Amino acid sequence: MSMVYLIGLVCIVMIAGLAGTLTVGWSQANRSENAGYGSGTGKKWTRLGLLYALCVVVALSVFFALWNR
Repeated sequence: MSMVYLIGLVCIVMIAGLAGTLTVGWSQANRSENAGYGSGTGKKWTRLGLLYALCVVVALSVFFALWNR
């Protein structure tokens, strides 16, 4: 199996992980169990989003570097 396909698979898994994280974080059931859930989470969501974005950029950079090799 080519490394390009593996990097593509990593990107797909990362995007699915982001979607799953956001779905759980914004779910009504999650908010109703913890009434204070919404307070003070802005920084956490920002850091989490930046971490995901950084990982996607790194994975895509490696992907395109291998693709053009």
